[in-house]
Amino acid sequence: MIWPAGRASDKRFSSGHTIPLSDRILTTPLTTQDNKETTVMTVMLNTPDDFNLETVRRVAWQGEPVSFGPDAIATMTRARAAFLNLLEKEPGLHIYGVTTWYGDGASKILSREDQQKLAKNPSTIISTGMGPHLPARAVRAMIFTRMINYVAGRTGISLTSAKRICAMLDGRPLPEMPVMGQDSPGELLQLLSLFHTVRDDQCEVRDQNGMSNGSGCAPGLLADTALRARRLARLMTRVFALSIDAAGLNMDPWDPALKPLIVDRHEQEAIDLLNASLAGIETTGRRTWQPPISWRILTRMIGHVLRTVGHAEEMAKTALLAVNDNPTFFYAEESPPNGRVVSTGGFHVPYAYHSMNGLSAAWAEMCVLAARESAQLHKHSVTGLPENLWVGGTRFSTRQMIVPAHDIASRARAFAIPALIPLHGGSDGQTDTAMPLFEAYEKETKAGEHLGLCMAILAASASQALHVAGREPAPPLRPFLAEVRDHFPPVTSARNLGADTERLAVGFSDAIVNKSDDFGFSA
Repeated sequence: MIWPAGRASDKRFSSGHTIPLSDRILTTPLTTQDNKETTVMTVMLNTPDDFNLETVRRVAWQGEPVSFGPDAIATMTRARAAFLNLLEKEPGLHIYGVTTWYGDGASKILSREDQQKLAKNPSTIISTGMGPHLPARAVRAMIFTRMINYVAGRTGISLTSAKRICAMLDGRPLPEMPVMGQDSPGELLQLLSLFHTVRDDQCEVRDQNGMSNGSGCAPGLLADTALRARRLARLMTRVFALSIDAAGLNMDPWDPALKPLIVDRHEQEAIDLLNASLAGIETTGRRTWQPPISWRILTRMIGHVLRTVGHAEEMAKTALLAVNDNPTFFYAEESPPNGRVVSTGGFHVPYAYHSMNGLSAAWAEMCVLAARESAQLHKHSVTGLPENLWVGGTRFSTRQMIVPAHDIASRARAFAIPALIPLHGGSDGQTDTAMPLFEAYEKETKAGEHLGLCMAILAASASQALHVAGREPAPPLRPFLAEVRDHFPPVTSARNLGADTERLAVGFSDAIVNKSDDFGFSA
């Protein structure tokens, strides 16, 4: 699971019709719909420009089905005819997975009869994966972005097979995609798993290799990561603003007058975001000397998060437009007289897993800041409030969550260890280098989960401090605080604070992935 299990939710997918709940199997529901029938729009694909973060969000997160428009159909039809013409005119070409076998069998040309057998060769595996499964939105994203090459006209896949893949997004059961045991050269094992239901005797020449070679998973997972990261950064910044207010700190470290001196646009944006949440803050009675470092460096640290998120977004946009198929087809006018097919390494996408690695490290460091601020909020010397936030002779407070905060922050560091090319290969032959895509995605996801828990503890601690102080935060933060308290009320009696923390973290995660409209996020 990508985030802790949340409220029961449901999403129906259709092109003007409703698919009964009993006809669907989703690993994780995509949005909260209270079991109501919903008619959704269809994402129409005509050109590669139709693959972008917004269409990934609509298809993967909102569950919209996909259809090929007339331009895409014309492109795929032309590419198919041109590809078959190349096969007919130059039967001696080495075309990986088409005129030759896979892997080390690429050196030998198959007979026409064997090429036909290869084209209809049934899938030999359903999955090699183990462990937790990717959420449905990630599976949908990968299926969607596999079609980049088809719409670009660089695969030569048959229109029939392309439409079968497109139909996988119409609301039918999705393939189960475990995270562990799938990383392989390119995305071989992932794609075999993803498309095992359509790799069958209905396929024609080129089709199966057009499903299981090249990169479909990396663009989809990177796009999902970038979408989540932007929203997590937004939520994180709001929690830190609440912490600033609850601690009663002066606003010097986040003074907009510092922006021209800082120069860096991401750190300038961090100042703007914090000030937007703290607009109208009560300035009297606040601490007049400098805050502890964990607060003073927020501009720099949030700025670094925003920089890292922006990089992930840019890399996702690149991946969503890039032709990555192996082999890649060129038309006759590009390579006379009949066109050609080039084997490439486009299926290996290092900027995808390194973007995820960067986010994992950023999340882990922000966990530490959240834990430190949670501890500081309970100190009279910092806030001027009662020590440990104990009032009225009782010892009910969020103080005991300081230890769990540091424990979770420490655990998050394990996920910041970067996922790198593994020392093992797929084999000792051609497939000798694997790609750590799923590992990087899992690490980023887990680091983000831990940040969600640390944010929940910090938000609860800030809420408790404001409760003890008997005051409201800055006006922009009041609705946010109310929703925090809906999940984690101020502590006035003995109760399970760990369960309350998890409930708040689930609320955060639901809002981040569009499963609720809480915490200022709109669907």
